Amino acid sequence: MALLAFIDGADRRQRTIMLLMTLLAGLANAILIVIITDVAATVAGAQRPGLWAWGGFVGAFCVYYGANQFALVRSIAIIEELLNRKRLEIADRLRRTELLVADRLGRGRLYNLVAKETNHLSITFPLIVDAVQQAVLLAVALLYLLYLSPAAFVVFLLTVLGGFVGYRLINRRFVEVLRLVERMQAEMLDAIVDIIDGSKELRLNTRRSDAVAKAYRRRSTVLERLVVRSVEHWVSLTLLVNLITFLMLGVVAFAFPSFVPGNSIVVFQIVPVLLFCMGTLSKTVVQSPMFLRAEIGLQSILAIDEELAAASSVSPEEARHAAMAFLDFEEISFNALRFSYDSSDPKAYAVGPINLTLSRGEVIFLVGGNGSGKSTALRMMTGLFPAQSGWIGVDGVPVSGASVAGYRELFSAVFVDFHLFDRLYGLEDVDPERVNRLIAEMGLADKVSYRNGRFDRLHLSTGQRKRLALIAAVLEDRPVYVFDEWSAEQDVHFRDYFYHSFLPSLRARGKLVIATTHDEKYWPVADRVVKMDLGRVEWVRNRSDGEQA
Repeated sequence: MALLAFIDGADRRQRTIMLLMTLLAGLANAILIVIITDVAATVAGAQRPGLWAWGGFVGAFCVYYGANQFALVRSIAIIEELLNRKRLEIADRLRRTELLVADRLGRGRLYNLVAKETNHLSITFPLIVDAVQQAVLLAVALLYLLYLSPAAFVVFLLTVLGGFVGYRLINRRFVEVLRLVERMQAEMLDAIVDIIDGSKELRLNTRRSDAVAKAYRRRSTVLERLVVRSVEHWVSLTLLVNLITFLMLGVVAFAFPSFVPGNSIVVFQIVPVLLFCMGTLSKTVVQSPMFLRAEIGLQSILAIDEELAAASSVSPEEARHAAMAFLDFEEISFNALRFSYDSSDPKAYAVGPINLTLSRGEVIFLVGGNGSGKSTALRMMTGLFPAQSGWIGVDGVPVSGASVAGYRELFSAVFVDFHLFDRLYGLEDVDPERVNRLIAEMGLADKVSYRNGRFDRLHLSTGQRKRLALIAAVLEDRPVYVFDEWSAEQDVHFRDYFYHSFLPSLRARGKLVIATTHDEKYWPVADRVVKMDLGRVEWVRNRSDGEQA
């Protein structure tokens, strides 16, 4: 069971103490029941409970209360520590794994498991502690029942056996429903992300908006039906518990006085004990759907963890160490570099082979129509997409294996689908005044400022957000800059600034710049213009002589 194996990863000493307190609480609870039952028998005999009974009751209650409180608090601390460790582990592996692996996992699946399912585990684990206490209580109560009436003990076991068979039949369907619920919740998250991220496109195209809404409604309806089915499972379990409880009590109350000699006198003691036994058992049975839900969720979390662990990754420390070998490079060469999203299909769209040699202090433009492969080429050149054939060379030395992560440290990029962080992560010591000067240079001083270590506003136009991303890139001060259609959302002033001031300043500082662009009027700014079409390099034009190579 994945849940128990997961808990086994906790500190042994803490786990042992929690288990002992749990057992002690369960035992004290059972003693309370025995004392109350005996006191009831004493009162029924027209006598009053003695001092020992009072003392035993108060002492057992104090032990139960203290041990139970400690066990529940420690259980929450233990599970939260384990979940925090697992969340950090997954996040760490996710940031180190290759881009294609992270994309394959899907955002909806990751959000659902790492956030929602870990929260569900937080709620469920204290219930497991309670279930252990109920098991101890049940064991002691059964021994007491056996002492009072072996016949009633046999009736209880037979009834529970019949209930167990029914439980297995009901539960078999529930596990599959839970897996479907988990998958549908992930799809729902993907769908709502489409509605949020695609808000502009949906408002411009009502047919598309209706189609997206229809798809979302369909998934939501399926999820609703699956959740109803899961509730039906819980109702079936509750009714099953009630059925076997009343069946058992009916046998004891109606049959024992007439057909089981010697039990008529103690029926009034047997019935409360049976109710206690069924109460503890039914509580665990009714909570079992939550245990199953936690088990399924944990299995999915561990499956993602295993996928990430199996994928190749390099630690940030290793990457920074490997980057030292490339910092003083003079040339980067791409030699027959080729990539396809479906390597198993030879007819699938591919980018490459690309043969280019780029030098420090150069500005290179990649041009071509939409779908010509420019953005994919940038991901290949930066090492984000692995080359399926060909190789990258730095000063003639091939880049492969763990050194690819170090090679990526050369680049600072603003991609078309860039993400703008509200903080300058990795640049925590940057001078805020310098950042705000750059913000002013970018014409954003009246929109946003940098204070308390973060940008105070990110709800800006795409062009303005790109200018903030450009500021972050400048502050990183990497030897290679990559810009993917940066000027597309800029006004005339900042487009002209980008091409005639910003890019030449990078060239003057010895930076290598690779930019994709549709702005043909600015092609003379580049040292070389590389035309791409259908994933291949169609021609290369040098600025110095205007010739195509």
